[in-house]
Amino acid sequence: MQIRVLLFGPEARLIDRRELYVSIERQPVTCADLRASLVAIEPRLIPALRSARFAVNCEFADDRRQLRATDEVALIGAVSGG
Repeated sequence: MQIRVLLFGPEARLIDRRELYVSIERQPVTCADLRASLVAIEPRLIPALRSARFAVNCEFADDRRQLRATDEVALIGAVSGG
């Protein structure tokens, strides 16, 4: 399955891309599988992935969430504010 991952802010600047396509052969695919695949294909994201969350179809998802190829997946880095 190929999953398109949207990137924003520091994560996008870090790798100079707004999106990545990740191919994962195993089924079903979870957000944890996606996180592990991102570490393997784009090691520059490792520091961000430690605290980043995924949003799937505009809702935050935990690592157990199963993914479909048609899902909109975004990597949401840690944010601060106040």
